[in-house]
Amino acid sequence: MNIKQIMTVKKRTFIIYLSSLLLLGTILSSCDSKDNDDLVPSYLHIEKLDLSTTFSQGTASSSITDAWVYIDGTLIGCFELPATIPLLYEGKQNVTVRPGIKINGIANTRSIYPFYADLKDQIVLLKDSVINWTKNTVTYKSNTLFPWQENFELSGISLDTTSKSTVDITKTSDSELIFPEQDNFYSGMITMDQDTSIFEAVTVEKFEFPSSGNSVFLEMNYKINHNLVVGVFYLASGLQVQRPLIILNKTDEWKKIYINLTVPKYDTPSATDFQVFFGAEKKDGTENAVFLLDNIKLVHFNMTK
Repeated sequence: MNIKQIMTVKKRTFIIYLSSLLLLGTILSSCDSKDNDDLVPSYLHIEKLDLSTTFSQGTASSSITDAWVYIDGTLIGCFELPATIPLLYEGKQNVTVRPGIKINGIANTRSIYPFYADLKDQIVLLKDSVINWTKNTVTYKSNTLFPWQENFELSGISLDTTSKSTVDITKTSDSELIFPEQDNFYSGMITMDQDTSIFEAVTVEKFEFPSSGNSVFLEMNYKINHNLVVGVFYLASGLQVQRPLIILNKTDEWKKIYINLTVPKYDTPSATDFQVFFGAEKKDGTENAVFLLDNIKLVHFNMTK
């Protein structure tokens, strides 16, 4: 999915949902006309979609919110999960489900996540009956790369604070604080308890993003009680640029987010030496700020395959 497709997803999603509502209206209005058997739908129920990963792909934590459903290659619609989907089809059908997310955690930027493989099955639909979708395990596409992962389980941390930062990033093993996942023993933690504090950290390694238009995302789990900025540093025409991309709002629960890092390479094709950064500033009078991070992944495709 290129950047133009991502920018138009809001309009497309609205049209798809509107089409689904019109379809339901047609079905409901036909209930009084029992002679029209063609308008009696079959139903496909999709409860949820869960990610499965290999060791090298890191955590299986995900936030798959939607199913984009196709029958014989024709898009039926985007449906928020769990969903029971009315279909004016019957008999044996080739069904494809593409896992969907909220880009940057924003509800009106629902999109197919380009790195998750399609789920396909041949099912038999029966009019006025509900068929359960059983292909519920999602995997990454085979050409997906993870040039940077930080799960805070190793002895070192692949993030380094900048000269601006007055606080460090550390690890915590407190069971009340760490991300609740099996075999997870540590999470990253930043604490800002002074009246005025600044936190800024960047990846130790520099990365080359794929050419313009190819998707780049940052996946992560977070729990924060203060706003946190996520963005990138990069070189452009010999100058270092700091580009904030999103502000994460505070949350009382752990959340999974998919942050779109595609834009800088799209509008600055010559950009090189990318570093992901996290930043926050605590001002006088605000509560102590605590940031918990885990399962950070930089994700893009292997463009040689």
